[in-house]
Amino acid sequence: MSARALLLGLGAAALSFAAAACGSVESAATTTTSSSGPGGSTGTSSSTTSGGGSSAGPAPINHRASAEACTAPRPAFDPGDGSGSCIKDVECTTGLNGRCVAFLGQPHFCSYDACTKDADCGSASICSCRNPAQFQANACFHGNCQIDADCGGGGYCSPSAVNIGPDCALGVQQGSYGYFCHTAADECVNDADCPATMGEPACLFQVDKARWACQSLLCTD
Repeated sequence: MSARALLLGLGAAALSFAAAACGSVESAATTTTSSSGPGGSTGTSSSTTSGGGSSAGPAPINHRASAEACTAPRPAFDPGDGSGSCIKDVECTTGLNGRCVAFLGQPHFCSYDACTKDADCGSASICSCRNPAQFQANACFHGNCQIDADCGGGGYCSPSAVNIGPDCALGVQQGSYGYFCHTAADECVNDADCPATMGEPACLFQVDKARWACQSLLCTD
């Protein structure tokens, strides 16, 4: 097996684990607003909530002000040829909005929506609508918040790593995938706050630090 194939396999396994998990979270609320990237924001106040958020701070580019159901249609894929368990979307019939997809030349497989609203993901979890890292499927994620109100007055609940595909997932902690409150100790607000180094800069929630911090994404493509 080539080093590239091994890296892709490890990244895909980590992303699959994170998106498939739908269970308990430290705080409660409901569904999704759009998130265009893996980054988030930060808070600067000292008062906190059970979700670990701060009560004030600059608004991040991406945050969940309220819970909304996922209503957008899923685009067609229909690769038409190649190897794997399918070659057309119509062959994917064992789940919701099935699509025949493939990742970087790998065999095709069927992909399905995991949810249409937070409640479909289990207790205190989030349904991420038309997630680009999940072939535009709706996917479930954990975290410590669901909407901004879970993070205290003036706090923000933002997506971390949910849009990072398996080609860039190497080195991202499994616990970093989800929606998290910002804290007074955060090191960055948005991806743009992070310096460009060896990889693509991203502001992610770091579970080992219990705050948002910069990380360089090491992508394989």
